[in-house]
Amino acid sequence: MVSLDKWVLCFRDCRTRDPNSISVLTNQAYITPKNQQAARDELQKAADSLQADADLEHSVRGVYLQDRASEAAATYTAVEGGARVFDQAMFVTIRANTQEKLRESVRRVRSTVRGHLAGFMPKTALCKQDLALQSAAPVGPNQFGREAFALGGAVGALLASPHNVTILEEGGVEFGVHKDNRNPVVIDPFARENGYAMFTIGDPGSGKSFGSKQNFIRSIEQSEDRIGIILEPLNNWTGVAEALGAERITVGGNMGQNPLELKPTPDRVQRAMGEDASPFKDKKDDALSFLMNFFALRNIELGDRLTTVETARDEAYARKEITDDIDTHDNESPTLREMMDVFEEMIEEPEAFVVRSDAEAEKIRDDAKWLLDQFRPFEEGGRYANLGKQTEFDIRDEDIIYFDFGQKDGSVGGSTSLIMQLLISLVYERAKETDKEIVFVIDEARYIMQDTATLQFLETVFRHHRHHDLSIRLVTQTVDEFFQHDESEAILDQCAVKQFHQLDGMDEHWANEFGLNHAQMRYVQNAVLGSEEVGYSEALVGVDNDWRGIEVRTLPKEQRVIDFDAKEQSRAELPGATDSESVGDDEKRAAENRGDSEIPSTVTS
Repeated sequence: MVSLDKWVLCFRDCRTRDPNSISVLTNQAYITPKNQQAARDELQKAADSLQADADLEHSVRGVYLQDRASEAAATYTAVEGGARVFDQAMFVTIRANTQEKLRESVRRVRSTVRGHLAGFMPKTALCKQDLALQSAAPVGPNQFGREAFALGGAVGALLASPHNVTILEEGGVEFGVHKDNRNPVVIDPFARENGYAMFTIGDPGSGKSFGSKQNFIRSIEQSEDRIGIILEPLNNWTGVAEALGAERITVGGNMGQNPLELKPTPDRVQRAMGEDASPFKDKKDDALSFLMNFFALRNIELGDRLTTVETARDEAYARKEITDDIDTHDNESPTLREMMDVFEEMIEEPEAFVVRSDAEAEKIRDDAKWLLDQFRPFEEGGRYANLGKQTEFDIRDEDIIYFDFGQKDGSVGGSTSLIMQLLISLVYERAKETDKEIVFVIDEARYIMQDTATLQFLETVFRHHRHHDLSIRLVTQTVDEFFQHDESEAILDQCAVKQFHQLDGMDEHWANEFGLNHAQMRYVQNAVLGSEEVGYSEALVGVDNDWRGIEVRTLPKEQRVIDFDAKEQSRAELPGATDSESVGDDEKRAAENRGDSEIPSTVTS
């Protein structure tokens, strides 16, 4: 062990891409251990002197002096209790190319060091600039001669900053810059040992969606060997999807989407499966979970009719000659309407479905009558007619996919969680097939965190996502939905990366649940909201329960993509979208919206 009589620390914040940042900022700190007995005597004299002045002063200033005396007495008490004492001095040198930039930088530095949590009172080195510059040099003694008392705790906090200054992971993306030292915080969710999932939570307007979009863009652009999938029901990701060239798939409406669809298992996945693995069984469980969610949304209890549903499901697969044998999974999958055909036969000939006793026949007939009526929405012309058909789209050949719910006026209906569950299942099957990493963002995740049937399926996906290089990223507004069910808590445990934007609901109860201390809780409560005036939003990001306060800033082109409004802007205004065909299409749509009968003559093909 080496004993040092003096420590000299040098920190530098170099030039950054942010044009509003300070050009060059250098900090020099000197820390010298003091003799404990001499420090006690000095502190006692200072405390006694301040107390005497406070007792003599009978004005408003007396209150100020009393506070100073109390602080000095508390410091003396701490030293008597064994706290180490140091002389400490810190010099901050600010450089800029113009006087205007220098004045602004000085103003910002003063505001920062005076504020919470630093609480410093900086002073300008008037008439002693030469001594100050010598003292602020990277090497050399403190020529200025001004020092202050510092206890061991303050020194420890100062030393903690250069020791644990930021997170820089190779292969990661920049989530933001450290709130104190402006160093980039670079995280790779795929580098976690306990899973690649993450969540982002924040109040409306806090910057959570903005930060999630930015992170998605950077994650996709960071590697050409990644698949990006967006699932959100409110059409708020249009700019991101179009800028990345996503294949836009409109779900709902008339496009077929089969909940019973079974995809063939690739050879690569087959070789990695255990002997007891059964893709067919997993798919049947998935289909049953969907049907249970369907009934739950209608406030209907299946009860003992569940057995009849399972019988009809198994019979529908059997008629397509699909079994546990993986070679049969290339066969065309059955549909819900073919399950309805089975219910119809159960009504006409229930005896064919009896297992042991003829007494079963009457119950089978009654169950089938009831279920056939309940399945009516899947019939042609029904509310969920598209879910009764074969799937009419394929995502296996696409690298960027945007699921468009086709909602009007940003509204969502009670079937939202039902459709989202189907799409999550589709993405999970895609992850099993590919050897690429998949970044799968689910915005407005609260719609899938409410139903127990959906959560049971989602928990299974989260438990196995890491084995298929699938990074699921949930974006939502409230924290309580993660603790309403055991399954949602299990999903939370699978998220190795957690990000909180400003959240009024973050109280001591939820802070304890997430493992936040009081200072971190207060940071989340008071985090800066994202706005053009401020230029950034604040967030608390945790990686394997190691937390950092960050400022989420954006590049100009990123902001244009994220803020893009398809209703108000043409696609030509998106960075990279310059092809003439898209410009012409946008002019056509604009003309139609205005009611013009002709396209403007300035548009060329």
